[in-house]
Amino acid sequence: MPLQTLFRQFHDTIQLKNYSESAELRQKRDTILERLRDKLRPRTFEFFNQGSYAMGTGVKPINRDYDYDIDIGLVFDVDYQQFDPVAVKGWVYQAVKGHTASVDWRRPCITVNYQQGGEPKYHVDLAVMARDSRGTLRLALGKEHAQAELRKWQVDDRQGFIKALESRFSGEEGYQFRRVIRYLKRWKDVHFSSEGRAAPTGLSLTIAAYKWFRPVRAQTQEGIAYDDLAATAALVTQLHQNFQNVWDAGSGRHTPRLSLQFPYAPNDDVLAPMSAQQMIEFRGRLEKLSGWLEEARKTQGPASLQRAFGDQFPQK
Repeated sequence: MPLQTLFRQFHDTIQLKNYSESAELRQKRDTILERLRDKLRPRTFEFFNQGSYAMGTGVKPINRDYDYDIDIGLVFDVDYQQFDPVAVKGWVYQAVKGHTASVDWRRPCITVNYQQGGEPKYHVDLAVMARDSRGTLRLALGKEHAQAELRKWQVDDRQGFIKALESRFSGEEGYQFRRVIRYLKRWKDVHFSSEGRAAPTGLSLTIAAYKWFRPVRAQTQEGIAYDDLAATAALVTQLHQNFQNVWDAGSGRHTPRLSLQFPYAPNDDVLAPMSAQQMIEFRGRLEKLSGWLEEARKTQGPASLQRAFGDQFPQK
């Protein structure tokens, strides 16, 4: 069977549907929004979907049907200069507290955790925001008892990035773009620990694709044929080639590092939390992935692709 057919089968297996296609996701989101509207009255807010569901790049968790991450932006009509960001987050925390057995107050958001059979099923991240007089969104940063210097209204244009991602490629090119992002996310899930900051985030891989992905297709007798293997290999090459040797004060030597700036506000390096050692491991795993993809190109067989993407990649 052609490798492109196997890639498409693999994509169908790992693809996580978005809000418009999943009644269960909409139900979880809408239940929380209704609770917020009821508990926060007369305060009002707008909401928007964000994260991988909104971007159409979500993947299913490996070998299980739980631990889905739903991201929602809540925009309050308040003057951010007059309100403490932690105070506004407190409104949301108090409104959802008790909705489930576990609600976490994190620096960037409030997280509502759902469990089923004692295991994580969903967690819903509520990003609390305010819109200033120019229409700019600001994200409330700060833990519940954070010191004043750790409380901040940070300019945040994640909506702008989502819109830019939607229009980056269209039609079949856009479908290949999102397929390749999902392949890299599954590779990350297979080869990196889910604990801490040892792995590149799904967002960082999405930004890398936004920056460096190029569609790969060819004219055949049957028409235009897209080559997901070649497109994935080309993006992996770009990731690897953009590492630079930088001075690491902790180790006292130059180490390889990849920087990926979020293309919209707050324009931060989304890979900054990774340590020098984690960066070395990241680059090494990219080299292995590149080798597996090259082996697949030469053999036109799926064995190396299963090593790259896990057992869910079809054998034939």
